[in-house]
Amino acid sequence: MTRPAISIILPAYNADAFVAEAIDSILAQTCDDWEIIAVNDGSSDRTGEILDEYATRLKEADSPVHPRMTVIHQENQGLAAARNNAIEMMRGRYIALLDADDIWLPEKLQRCLDYLETHDDAIVYTPMDPFDAETGKRMEGHSKPCHAGQLTEKLFMSIFVHDPAAVFEKRVIDECGGFDESIPVSIGNEFWLRVSTTFTFGLIDEPLAWRRWSEASLTRGNRLRGRTIKANMLERFYYERGGQELIPAGKARRRLAKVHYHAGKALLGEKRFREARRYLSKAIRYRPGYVKVYAFWLVALAGSPFG
Repeated sequence: MTRPAISIILPAYNADAFVAEAIDSILAQTCDDWEIIAVNDGSSDRTGEILDEYATRLKEADSPVHPRMTVIHQENQGLAAARNNAIEMMRGRYIALLDADDIWLPEKLQRCLDYLETHDDAIVYTPMDPFDAETGKRMEGHSKPCHAGQLTEKLFMSIFVHDPAAVFEKRVIDECGGFDESIPVSIGNEFWLRVSTTFTFGLIDEPLAWRRWSEASLTRGNRLRGRTIKANMLERFYYERGGQELIPAGKARRRLAKVHYHAGKALLGEKRFREARRYLSKAIRYRPGYVKVYAFWLVALAGSPFG
């Protein structure tokens, strides 16, 4: 079997409502030089069956348009571990990440492959637009500006590289390591920040990937967890993973103050006063002039004066 150019990494957990749509968007690609490494990450629904059905269909199809699909069935380990396990089995030169609830436009892989084979960048990405999970329609005005080149400072200030929008060389993983299995969310954000200290990014400034958006994904619990983990991740990156060398101290402290403030405020809303005070105290320490933080810190102090 010939080696494919691109290995598509597709983790799926309880995604039987939409994983077929993600795979169909792969089958619709104008580029046919790929393999799929799919991971059923301990699903309790029909996700594993659907992945196996597609794998059987592609294996039986005697056509270069339908390369082989491999399915890994494992106990639930989380997104980072699922991706890392799939990457260990890949054969391609390039990696493309696709989440089970997202889709690609048909020319996505070919456009990215053409770019990587004609430029020095080891990573290329595109903007990624949201589409409404209920209507299937693209949602305008929800994407952030994208940039090319050395991106550490920009990515620290605002995450705009989305995993399913990127294609990158396998050597990025070899040199920088895989996805951080110690965090449950902000996995892609941490990864792109870390690799940005070593590699530059190319940009195809046209949305070629769509991410599913729904109100259900924006619960208070999800928002709270995302904000606290993001604050911790950015702090660790700045002080322990190369951020200080590439990000001006003033900008970094303003950013860290902001994310800790939002985490603390979210914790306060859940009456988790001691934790809220810890994050709000850090926000004040990073930016003493951040006036509006003090009022929330006092509320947290009053709510748990001895905690």
